[in-house]
Amino acid sequence: MTHVESLQQCLGDLTRFGRLAERIEFLFDEQVRTWVSGSSDWLVIPVQRSPQGFYVLSEDREGQRRGREVLAAFLGPATTQIETARLMPEDNRIDRLLELAGLTHLSLVRRKDQTGPEEMLARLEDAMATIRGSEARARPVRPSHVDLLRDFRLALLQREGRLADQVFGAIQLTGRLSAENLRFLTVEMLGRLHRWQELQDLPYMSELLRARRPRAVNEILLEMVWHTEVAALVTAGRAPHEIYEDADLGARYGGLVGAVDVPSSEAGRAVGAIAARALGDEPRFERLVRAAASDVEVDRLNRFLARERPEPTVGADIQTLFERGQHVAVVDAFLDAPNPVAAELAVESVLDSDDPRFAAQVLAVVNALIADNRLRVGRRLRRDLADLTRLVDGSCDGWLEWCSRVGQTQRWADAERILRAQSAQWADLSLLSAEELTEAASGLINGWTGANQDQIVTGLDILCQAAAETAGIGRAEEFCEAVLLTLAEQHNLNAPVRDAYLLLLERILEAGPAATRYGETIRGAAVLWRRIAAPIAADWGTGLADMLLDAPCPDPGARISVISEVLTRCQEFHRRLSPRQISELAAIGEECGLAHPSVPPEPDSTESIWRALDGKVIGLYSLLPRAADSLRRRISLLCSPHSIEGNADTVATAALSSLATRADFMIVDTQHAAHAATNAIDAVRPRGRQIFPAGRGTSAFLRALEHAVAVSDP
Repeated sequence: MTHVESLQQCLGDLTRFGRLAERIEFLFDEQVRTWVSGSSDWLVIPVQRSPQGFYVLSEDREGQRRGREVLAAFLGPATTQIETARLMPEDNRIDRLLELAGLTHLSLVRRKDQTGPEEMLARLEDAMATIRGSEARARPVRPSHVDLLRDFRLALLQREGRLADQVFGAIQLTGRLSAENLRFLTVEMLGRLHRWQELQDLPYMSELLRARRPRAVNEILLEMVWHTEVAALVTAGRAPHEIYEDADLGARYGGLVGAVDVPSSEAGRAVGAIAARALGDEPRFERLVRAAASDVEVDRLNRFLARERPEPTVGADIQTLFERGQHVAVVDAFLDAPNPVAAELAVESVLDSDDPRFAAQVLAVVNALIADNRLRVGRRLRRDLADLTRLVDGSCDGWLEWCSRVGQTQRWADAERILRAQSAQWADLSLLSAEELTEAASGLINGWTGANQDQIVTGLDILCQAAAETAGIGRAEEFCEAVLLTLAEQHNLNAPVRDAYLLLLERILEAGPAATRYGETIRGAAVLWRRIAAPIAADWGTGLADMLLDAPCPDPGARISVISEVLTRCQEFHRRLSPRQISELAAIGEECGLAHPSVPPEPDSTESIWRALDGKVIGLYSLLPRAADSLRRRISLLCSPHSIEGNADTVATAALSSLATRADFMIVDTQHAAHAATNAIDAVRPRGRQIFPAGRGTSAFLRALEHAVAVSDP
């Protein structure tokens, strides 16, 4: 084994460094490329030994002296402390590898508490750039808060909680967002990850409920109320007025339950229906039933809400309606009988609901009252009218108008906010004609290359969702391609962007495109792979290969060509990959009949976390056709479980319940699942004991299992 190969194993899996991984990889590569043995040279790299951290490595004492002298000058005593360390090859596998490489002298570069890891890495990069004669720090530009917001929301789109937490921390450190906006992002993160109890327990929740909130935040909070307050009472057979009183919805959540007249989620609509029924707001209840996503939801609403007869709100004054949070009723009453006394309540109702439907009408009536000297404008009303004017000016009727406007040369600073707040109420994108979809795609591309590029970047998660929902519609091809192109041309192709690209690509291929479009689309993915191919992106490459194997294929030759390119490139750096990654590449190569890198024996197999699966039962629920066989093939290269059992039932069955009960590890592929089946799993196994892959395909299953084994109790 060469000294480079030994160092690569000492370096380990760089994903543990999160967003700093690519910079550390570059730092390592540059030093190894220029290091000369026998010249008293030195390196500084992170080593997976105890204590973990950066170490100065050298073949002799002179190399140590030079390295410590240079780093002391660049890092400074306030940043780090350099301590001599002793090599113990008889007790430690990593130290044996260092001894094999001839690097027998080492010192630990201990970072002091007040120094952040990014600051220390920046100083190390400066040191290397100077002594190696580089022009400057050859590393990616630090992401802006716009890029971080994009990454945050794309991570949430993938339900990638750990990554979202990490990016959120980076957003906080930028100092570009107010405390209020950071709170809204916290609500968005916890809600998207279904961490409902954690959301309810936020220390500032009561303060948040009293403040004015964006519609998207209100939607999430309504789902929280359902899961933490209402669902159990509904299951217990309580009537709407009893639920409203027992959960004290009026006092605790009065402004929230009416903040969104017709929520976009089923849980939100259920909370709204209970409030409407308890308060006798029959018009709102009827609107909620009409908006139900399915006949099943309509039946469910009618069934548990038929437990009592509604009491009409006839005679309720506008102040009472406002206090109950019945914002649409307040606006209707004001527009039916414009009253200067109720004007402020009507304006507040529109703003609190963040609903542009009645904004223009209310603004016109209020301005008429002011012009007639019937309404005196105070400081609060003046501020609210300014906000209402911005809401009217920024409102959009649908996707075509938004895409056309964002693609214009004029700056539109509220484009992303309006997209996020209003797109759920727009007519479905699939209802646009071919000409309109082409125009929308053109506007999107113009926005990405023009004055509103940042608005496209921060709204990419919504655009990806919209494109994914229309992927099976032939006339929507251009819109999907526009979103794919925008993703591929991001300046920083980090993990959330790459994963979002893979999500949209999968939806397009699942729709069964013609052979010509299939070939063009996956060749675009191959171009992207060539741009990002590196050990840090190996999981993305295996995910791409997995997805191509699972999706319909009208052009097998094109598919094999792309998969072969992934395997060939990974072969070049396979010694930098983990055993799990190598086993995946081997299995994919075997399935395709292609050459693949062999799995190198580990120096000490007892150190592998995969040994914890020996003799265990691993369950997998997924509707993907080859999921269980593929997972079995890959795990067999890593350990010897008792069995790997798959289930693809679409309803609750005894076999599925039995598997969920007795499996030591249960993987649940919610991306390819039937709702009734996952409910059956939940009934017999707590969600905390289920493994939910963040991505799609066998590669995602294996990564999720690896993490579950790593964090499980021994």
